[in-house]
Amino acid sequence: MNLTHIKYLSLFALLVNAAAMLSPIINGGDSITYAALSQHIALSNDWANLMLDGKDWLDKPHMPFWITALSFELLGVSTFAYILPGFLFHIIGGYFTYRIARLFYGREAAWLSVLVYVSVFHLMDSSIEVKAETYLTGFIMGACYYWLRYDAQSRMKYLLLGAAFTAGAVMTKGVFTMITITSGLVILWMYQRQWRKLWSVKWWLAFGLSLLFTAPELVALYLQFDAHPEKVVFGQTNVSGIKFFMWDSQFGRFFNAGPIQDTSGGGHPFYFVLVFLWAFLPWVAVFFATMVAGVRKFAQRAVEENAGFVFLCGAFFVTFALFSATSFQLDHYTVILFPFAAILCGRYLAVRMQNLQEGRALLLAQLVFTLLLLALAIGLSVHVGHAAVSSLVATILVAMLGYVIMQRRQMRANVLLVLPLFGMLALYGFLVLTSALTFMAYSVAYNASTQLAARPIAPVYSYNMGIVSRELAVYNSAPVFPAGDLAQLPADGKYYLLISGKDLAAISSRLGRYEQIARGDWVVHKTGTFPRFLRLARGEEPLEDIRILAVN
Repeated sequence: MNLTHIKYLSLFALLVNAAAMLSPIINGGDSITYAALSQHIALSNDWANLMLDGKDWLDKPHMPFWITALSFELLGVSTFAYILPGFLFHIIGGYFTYRIARLFYGREAAWLSVLVYVSVFHLMDSSIEVKAETYLTGFIMGACYYWLRYDAQSRMKYLLLGAAFTAGAVMTKGVFTMITITSGLVILWMYQRQWRKLWSVKWWLAFGLSLLFTAPELVALYLQFDAHPEKVVFGQTNVSGIKFFMWDSQFGRFFNAGPIQDTSGGGHPFYFVLVFLWAFLPWVAVFFATMVAGVRKFAQRAVEENAGFVFLCGAFFVTFALFSATSFQLDHYTVILFPFAAILCGRYLAVRMQNLQEGRALLLAQLVFTLLLLALAIGLSVHVGHAAVSSLVATILVAMLGYVIMQRRQMRANVLLVLPLFGMLALYGFLVLTSALTFMAYSVAYNASTQLAARPIAPVYSYNMGIVSRELAVYNSAPVFPAGDLAQLPADGKYYLLISGKDLAAISSRLGRYEQIARGDWVVHKTGTFPRFLRLARGEEPLEDIRILAVN
């Protein structure tokens, strides 16, 4: 398979991924919260304070919300404006994945690394859900690349860019991210016995400059929290935002000793191994083959030849081990490590492409994964029964068959690369389109915004549906507020009220004059288990009776 085909396959996968940005729905609960935080910044022009539902919010650093708020400023508040910057950082992560792979292994391995990167399930999903890890991946890969260049050549350009990307990562997720950024280099220095670099002025300067570039975050935290010790956060006063940023936000979670803890009973040391088995599809078998081959040939290679393998394994496994040792475990944590795994796979695939007659076990594994992904995509689309979803899956299957027929002389390469890629795209296409259609039909916020679009603009209140008010504010130009009781509703003036039929029956006599302008059987909480999602898609999940009232 020539390089041009690999480029086009990568572009096709990226376009399928990007098509999800056309959905008018924000799916995840965290994503809705992050959009609300960013919207407050954009509308209030208050870039120091993170506010949620009118209250001070302290959980993650400011950088993702600053970036999204800038997108809202430029494009207006919308779902597309929310997703776009995260997807751009996904592309930035892919670009630096290419640059690092090319630095170690050359052009063909670099493009194969990109192909793996753009088709890993969890990377694709995160680029649209836009969690903090999406931004973090771009920052970490940029920092790793420029520190590698700075290690080889002490140029001011590499120093400044390395420090800027490092600071961006720290202002996205916390100081812990520096472990991921530096672990590959430190392990490489240890392997090469370059111990002096650990205390050289050159690298202490890089460390100091990286911390200096995080000043905007420290200033914002000081202005919001440390300068106002009377504020109540986590049920306490005198909470230091800077201390939370430097320790509690990440290290406190990892040791389960901070204000935000996992009370489910602690983590499991093999949790992320199990996560990796599905999150890195369809390249799981390739990764394990890569590690086996790398370890077997490690002693046969010169120190210089092992540099890339040592750096990438150091960056991947040090953080992976730390994640596995913690009590606070969430599957999306591992997303930041997948680019390193993609480069390892890209290098291995480049070697395998030179001799496809060997290693039939890997070809068989890739074929099994392909059949599994296709069976899931086809079976689930039939189970859900949406014609549009079935048509999309069928289109991807036809594209796969067309490519394989045209390239039938390279069937082994197709089994290794092309079939798993299309299998993943078919399943991803099913999930994205089904989510969009399902929540367009049943989301309270989306349907309420549709109903209110033609109405005169007035404040909107959601009664006992806080998450709905945050999401509706992204779709609707009118101000939206949550209300937990009657006292939080306006005493006079016109406003719209979203309320369940059960709550309306309880408070209708105290509302005053109102007119019901719409009613629907919708769902308030969109998140949940996958079986629940499938029941929603089929219209079998119990829905809630939601009323939209015009109150005078």
